[in-house]
Amino acid sequence: MSSIVQGASGFLQLTHAEIKRKIAHQKLFGLDELQRYLFRFCKTMVTADDSLLSQLSIYNLAPSALLYGPPNTGKTTLCYLLFDQLKQEVTNEINFYTVDVGRMLDPALGQSSRNLEQIFQDLQKICSNGSSVFLLLDELDAFCMSRSRAQEHDAVRRAMTTLMLELDKLQPSTSNHLLVFGITNVPNLVDTAVVRRFSLKHFVDPTLSRDDFKAYLSYLNQPIKHNPTEEDLDQIYDIYKRRGFTAGDIKALYRVLLIDIRCADSNTSVKQRLFELFEKEFSSREHLARTYKE
Repeated sequence: MSSIVQGASGFLQLTHAEIKRKIAHQKLFGLDELQRYLFRFCKTMVTADDSLLSQLSIYNLAPSALLYGPPNTGKTTLCYLLFDQLKQEVTNEINFYTVDVGRMLDPALGQSSRNLEQIFQDLQKICSNGSSVFLLLDELDAFCMSRSRAQEHDAVRRAMTTLMLELDKLQPSTSNHLLVFGITNVPNLVDTAVVRRFSLKHFVDPTLSRDDFKAYLSYLNQPIKHNPTEEDLDQIYDIYKRRGFTAGDIKALYRVLLIDIRCADSNTSVKQRLFELFEKEFSSREHLARTYKE
């Protein structure tokens, strides 16, 4: 079970063992370069000496990053993998925390802001004892909506203002051990003032090359022992590009395929069913495109 640091405020700690379970059998395809870059960023921040901290301070380069892009592209998993790599390769004295936005937001006047203030105070106290912290703020759009959209949500507006103040307090010289990663699937809903307070902003929406796509399907085909031909792979890759599937969409599609193989009465071949699923199953990008039009 997760360790609830401040249950009422939605402040949660995930142990390394819990993170390991979440990333077991998880592989990200098309994000290798970004993962290496962000790992080096985190390592640079956590291990910075006084000379480097002085350089970082000149540019107000705080240890924060915003990951944005369509759902099912691996943003949250990427954060879990980064933490695991930091824990194993950089420092064992780092812990993972996240915020349950539903618990953090409180209709009581000012309570959401106090919850968020308390969370950052607790984290700074942890860092002051020599430990490092990886804080994940998932679904950032849930309480950082553009102010033009948030006029009727006082608790949300107050929480957003508090978050901006807390992000402003992150200074390299005093907060380099507090890594803050924000995630959103709908960056157009997040207030610009919040976005600009993150030092790094990275769009996470990998379009797989044919080689990466082939490697991903090989990985997913292993459990069901399916070996498509090169011609089949070319045709499926064309469908993938046309429909704009994310890596998460493809894995969801294979979940359906596995259940069909195990449970369906149909005599349809795996090859035929796979083509059908690629043509008909849910595509996050298509769904977003329709939603924006509406």
